[in-house]
Amino acid sequence: MKNPFIPYSVAIITPFSKNGELYLKGIPSLIDYYKKHHVPALLISGSTGEQHSMTINERTSLFRAVKKEAGNDLLLYGGVAAVQTKDAIKLAISAEEAGLDGIMLGFPPYVRINQQEAINYVEKVCSATNVPIMIYNNPPRTGFDLQPETLMELTKKFPHIVAFKEAGDTNSVQTIKKQLGPSFMVLSGSDLNIFKEAEIGFNGITSILGNIFPKEIRKIVTAIQSGKEEEAKKQFNEIQPFMTSIIELGTLRPIKYLLEKKNIKAGICREPLSQLNVEEKRVIDEIFSIVST
Repeated sequence: MKNPFIPYSVAIITPFSKNGELYLKGIPSLIDYYKKHHVPALLISGSTGEQHSMTINERTSLFRAVKKEAGNDLLLYGGVAAVQTKDAIKLAISAEEAGLDGIMLGFPPYVRINQQEAINYVEKVCSATNVPIMIYNNPPRTGFDLQPETLMELTKKFPHIVAFKEAGDTNSVQTIKKQLGPSFMVLSGSDLNIFKEAEIGFNGITSILGNIFPKEIRKIVTAIQSGKEEEAKKQFNEIQPFMTSIIELGTLRPIKYLLEKKNIKAGICREPLSQLNVEEKRVIDEIFSIVST
């Protein structure tokens, strides 16, 4: 099985209309934007895509809509995670039926499962699909931390687990890489930590800020992969202040605002997330008046 997970992808936002409805008519302008900026792969319905604000049916319709628009021009990964295992299974099956290239399988939020419950959850989802899978460990958002031993056990049983995304403790990454080999991909979701994490063995990133800096993050990742660290750091330093400003204002809210300013139909965030207020817009406008992407 060819591993579809590559060093650079962007976690696509999900467009919602002003009344909070899923706005699939916004997908064409989004996909056109990513294609024009040579983004090679997209993660659909991850945390950046507000996955847990959506119903299972909304998420499956989003998988289909993005695939229909992107065709085979981009690698597409479907974000799969749910409080109930049966819903995660439905999402995984729908991702396969939509023709997505891979699945990012996250753990249930809030309920704080244990290691054996995590094994049961992953086993049932993996048994329902043959699509390549990336396990996503995100303790800050789920309250659960997958242990390296649990990951090893799962990869032995399911060879189509071919990647791991770590948003928690990175101390085990070198061990995971050593035991699972060079073809097993370990990815990050933290744009600001890209150099630190590359040093300890991460292969790349599913980028959030690539939504605003698609070309720049791609250049940084490519330079790191090529051993051109000075070139990568030069590019990073040019955009770092802007990335920090976006994060300080809540990340997703300013991302959607900035995309809308480019006439891309990004829409708004679903409540309880808010739109930028007048002062926040002024701050972002002032900061980004001196950058053109």
